[in-house]
Formats: sequence, C-alpha cells, structure tokens
Amino acid sequence: MVSQEMLIYSYVFTFAALMAIMTNVCQYFYFHPGAHIEGSVHRLTPFWLLVLATVLLLLSPLKNLVVNICMASFKANGYDATIGSVLDVAYKPCFGTAPMQAYTCLGYALMTVATGMQVDVVGKFQAAVQKARMGAPPKGASACPPGG
Repeated sequence: MVSQEMLIYSYVFTFAALMAIMTNVCQYFYFHPGAHIEGSVHRLTPFWLLVLATVLLLLSPLKNLVVNICMASFKANGYDATIGSVLDVAYKPCFGTAPMQAYTCLGYALMTVATGMQVDVVGKFQAAVQKARMGAPPKGASACPPGG
C-alpha cells in the first residue's frame, strides 16, 4: 500500500514536471515563432494558445496537490481556517470532476492547435496536395525531359 507521504510526493512531482515542460515549450514558442508567421500580427498566437493550454492542463494536478496537502496538514495539525478556505475553493462546482476533465480536454485541444500553427501543418499539407495535383514525378524518376 502506498503511504500518504509518497502520494503527496507523486502529486508534487507530477505538477512540477508538467509545469516545467509546458513552460519551457511556451518559452520556445515565444522565442522561436514559426517562419511562416515571423512578421505577422499573429506571430504570438501559438504562444498564447499554449499559455492557455498550460493553465488548463495544470488545474487538475494543482487541485489534487492542494487538497492532499490540506488533508495531510489537517491530520498533522488539526483544523485551521486556512485549510477550510482552501478546501472551499477547491470543492467549488467549477472544480468538480466533469469540469476538470473538460478543462483538461480543452487544454490538450489548444495545445494541438498551437503546435499545428507553430509548425504550419496546414501550409505543409496544402503544399503536398498542390505538388500531388501538379503531377510531380515519382521518386527516383528524373525531372529532366528526355535528351536533356
């Protein structure tokens, strides 16, 4: 059986690792905008989408961490008004199971859109379709005309 202390450590590790990874990706998106949007007004759109995704993805691990720390503090020190206030916020309907799952799903969707914008998935797909329509020679075939 897993001890309460190890469970709290796992929540701390999960939150810290997820926050470190997501904030580093946010920094990368900020400092390295996609070449296709370099001078555009929308240069920071992938960054802001990823920032929002980061906040949404960190809500659930943060709630688990806060609730478990409050419970451990209650067991060790008894009730405190701070514990009551924190748990009142943590158990509001907007932080229930279904909303938290929706926040997580929305966070992953925003992260996918931001990544797609950053690497220009649509532009690359359109270029590949256009190349296929133009009748590009098959791989290995010479693009030079006969005798040329």
